[in-house]
Parts: sequence; C-alpha cells; structure tokens
Amino acid sequence: MRIPYIVMLAAILIFSAGCAQKKPVLYHNAHYNNTSPEQRDKDINYCIEQGKTNIGESSRGKTSLKSGIKGSVIGGAVGLGIGIITGSPGTSTAAGALGGGAGGAASGAFDDSGDALFRRYVNRCLQDKGYEPIGWK
Repeated sequence: MRIPYIVMLAAILIFSAGCAQKKPVLYHNAHYNNTSPEQRDKDINYCIEQGKTNIGESSRGKTSLKSGIKGSVIGGAVGLGIGIITGSPGTSTAAGALGGGAGGAASGAFDDSGDALFRRYVNRCLQDKGYEPIGWK
C-alpha cells in the first residue's frame, strides 16, 4: 500500500509550508539605510509581536485541517457514488476521501485571507517607525 505514505508525505509538506512565517520586506529608504540590520530585525519582530497581541494571527494549520476534512467528506461521497456504479464502493470511497482530503488540505494551506488584517497592522507599525513595507515573503 503506497497511497498512505504518499498522502502522509503530502500532508507533512503542506503543513510545513503553511506554518512558515512570512515577514515584511522593507524599501531601502533613508530610515532603512540609517538603521542597522539588527535594529531592523528587532523592529520587525516587535511589530509582529504587537500584531499577534492586538489582532491575532490566523492559523494556516487549522485552516488546512478544516479544508482537508471537508475535502475528505466530499471526496468520499463522490467516490462512494462512483463505487456504487462500478461495483467497488469501499475502494472508491477510500480513494475519493484520500484525494479530496489532500486537495482540501493543500487549498487551506495556501489561503491568505485571514492574514490581511494582521499584515496591515504590522505594516502600519513599521510605517510609524519610519520604514516603508513593500510586501511580505
């Protein structure tokens, strides 16, 4: 049975990608150029912590898990329907659930919608310190 190993590997990769924390990218303005790399990192970390405290940070792991469960249910239902027609409902249901779960988890891991407010808060904090955030990576 190779399918469970493939699904497990895919889940690990998806969850680890979803948990990597992105940080703001700063434009090299006068304030940036007059600040040491250590101070810039300290300011970024301070603003991120302020954002977590005051806004909260969405959890991509939770979003991915919810999407994976939803995908498994839908995939299992579709697989069951196909299995009834083809004569192998058990195998088709399992295959549909595994495929739907993997697809749902991948979709949830890359959902950025919950991070928008958090990022705006951190960007504003950095702007108040004299930086010009231009994006996140």
